[in-house]
Amino acid sequence: MKNEGDTDGAPVDFRALFEGAPDSYLILNPRLVIVAVSDAYVQATRTHREDILGRWIFDVFPDNPDDPKAEGVRNLKASLQRVLQTGEPDAMPVQQYDIRKPDSEGGGFEERYWSPRNTPIRHRSGQLAYIIHRVEDVTEFMRLKQHGVEQSRLNETLRAEAIKAESEVFARAREVAATSARLKDANEELARLYQKTREIDEIKTRFFASVSHELRTPLSLILGPVARLLASTPSDTEMHRNLEVVNRNARQLYRHVVDLLDVAKLEAGRMGMHYGRVDLARLVRRMASNFETVADDRHIRYAVRTPDVLSAELDIEKCERIQLNLIANAFKFVPDGGVISVELREADGQALLTVEDNGPGIAPALRETVFERFRQGDESVLRRHGGTGLGLAIVKEFVDLHGGAIALDEAPGGGARFCIRLPLRAPDGTTVKDETSSLDPVVAAQTVDELRDVRGDVPAASDVQHAQALVLVVEDNPDMKAYIASVVGRHHAVCTAANGEQGLQLALERRPALILSDVMMPGMSGDQMVAAIRTHPEMADTPIVMLTAKADDVLRVQLLGDGVQDYITKPFAEDELLARMGSLIKDRARMGRRARVLEKRLQATLAQTPIGIAHLSLDGQCLYANQKLCDALGYTAEEMRQHRLQDLSEIDITGLMSQVQGEFANRSLETCFRQKNGDQAWASLTLSCVRNEPDEPDYFVAVIEDIGWRKRAQEELTQAQAVASEARMVLLRNVSHELRTPLHQIVGFAHLLRIEPLSAKQSLWLSRLETANRQLTDLVCGMIDLAEQAAAKPH
Repeated sequence: MKNEGDTDGAPVDFRALFEGAPDSYLILNPRLVIVAVSDAYVQATRTHREDILGRWIFDVFPDNPDDPKAEGVRNLKASLQRVLQTGEPDAMPVQQYDIRKPDSEGGGFEERYWSPRNTPIRHRSGQLAYIIHRVEDVTEFMRLKQHGVEQSRLNETLRAEAIKAESEVFARAREVAATSARLKDANEELARLYQKTREIDEIKTRFFASVSHELRTPLSLILGPVARLLASTPSDTEMHRNLEVVNRNARQLYRHVVDLLDVAKLEAGRMGMHYGRVDLARLVRRMASNFETVADDRHIRYAVRTPDVLSAELDIEKCERIQLNLIANAFKFVPDGGVISVELREADGQALLTVEDNGPGIAPALRETVFERFRQGDESVLRRHGGTGLGLAIVKEFVDLHGGAIALDEAPGGGARFCIRLPLRAPDGTTVKDETSSLDPVVAAQTVDELRDVRGDVPAASDVQHAQALVLVVEDNPDMKAYIASVVGRHHAVCTAANGEQGLQLALERRPALILSDVMMPGMSGDQMVAAIRTHPEMADTPIVMLTAKADDVLRVQLLGDGVQDYITKPFAEDELLARMGSLIKDRARMGRRARVLEKRLQATLAQTPIGIAHLSLDGQCLYANQKLCDALGYTAEEMRQHRLQDLSEIDITGLMSQVQGEFANRSLETCFRQKNGDQAWASLTLSCVRNEPDEPDYFVAVIEDIGWRKRAQEELTQAQAVASEARMVLLRNVSHELRTPLHQIVGFAHLLRIEPLSAKQSLWLSRLETANRQLTDLVCGMIDLAEQAAAKPH
């Protein structure tokens, strides 16, 4: 910490300057580790510099364990965290923070009071580098104040402390002013953003209103002519059926436009109330009766309970919309064969309308959000049900306009229960007419049509040539399902399903060449069906194309990652759909042909191979045996599949199977197998373990080679070696006898020659003769011994 800065060029020792500063300073890094300390701080805290440098501040200065009310550590931590988070200085009020006494004074803690201030120091890059922790010891002042010593001393001390306090108050007032200025700027920015948000909201509202009005005109020009064409076209013609599809979908679009227009009016505050006198009980019964055919088709127990008469002053159209949306919501989520109840009664001068079902219900965390605009109970990427998310929001808005209340909780049967309270009388001063406008019949009719049983009978494959590929279409919308089936049916055989459960069942039964499915469907959705299909190995390579009305990249990536081959967004061009489907079907057919060729080649190879080959389960059960192995053991292929290989072996091979599943790639041994006729067959067994994708043992491959010929050759060779050894011994014995006889004669005659006196030369030659005779005798005996030892060894 030195720098060139004084007049004579000598370096300035900034560390010495810091440590010698008259005030108490402690320098902390962002991890609150002590990196520097002034002498005054060391003296004030009765510590040593070398003992505290490099340590966490709270390890050096803990709370007094004898003081249960000590808060020094907690308060200092909070102040330092504020500095770290905001990068701004933080002044603390006077704190009691006791310090340790030296061991020479008996240890323990000494009561101290401090006035701390923590100031950040930044790098040139702007990041926080250090925190200067400055303290002033005010213990004496606090003691004087607490114990009330002489007034003059106290006054002097108080006066000095007051001056200091005034200075601190002034400094902190400046800080508060700076903070207030920043807060003012932040408030102005929030106000600007709020105003901008309101402007955007107003633009959106005007856009919805404008678009809704612009859509109503062409929709009216579609619905009117289509209605006239329907009336003039025979009902049994294809033209009439196509016009019905156009009419239904145009009415559905009209209903969505009405919802958007109502939302635009509500947000703009221009939704008026038109009160009229009405028998609410009769109104509820009439609206509920629209759903009776839907309940019958889906075998839903549908109960409507109302008083005979309940007079009310309400906006009739809005009241009908409330009932329509609530009852339609119940039918949308209740399962087939479920229960729906609609009840109207009077309670405390109000109409209490309750709609409940035994469907999946709504989670408590979502019971408030379902009334928000464009929100639904299922907000995941892959929603199970369609819709705009406006139905319940409009219900709540219309209830609020009546001055009523709506509540959502769990029904006794486990589903959802909506309870609505509506005042039976209009507000004072409100004009109430005897008759007011009712709900648009197109909206009511279309809402009910969308809830009709969309399943129908699952048709068999369409009347296309049997050789054509079968395509399974899974779609809950009956019109879309019929349209897709007609498009695909021109080139392929088609079968259809209305939801994921039916689609899964048909996929497993019919094994289609391709599956074309919607994503959002009641019950089992399209993505759930795909996951269930992929759990069946025989369906692992079946191509699946998903259709969805959501142009969502996240959804597309998720579906493609879950095993879907293609993803098409509605609306789609027929040619594009057929082209994508045709390409996938051709690819699958080509891969199937190639797989069949490879399978035939493999089967031919296994059948013609000169050695036995078997596939075994992990417990040794025979899964496959080629013809060579069957012939070797005398079993048919079917009989082999009824045996475990270790049961046919004379040697226990379970240990070998365990080794191959473990660290060894393959192992071999020679074993004897029992044939079907009871004979034994020697074979060389090589066992290998085949592993699946998670690298887990899947099955064994056993290679079994007949070695009976080798065993027989070994036996014949052993017998021949025994005969040859015996002949060799006989030969050696004969040779030994023939050689030993003249050798003994030589020895005998040599002894006779030594009886007579011999010259020196004669005696030398005779000694050489005897020596050579002994050597020859030893050689003959050694040959015989060697032959006998060789004959005694096994071969």
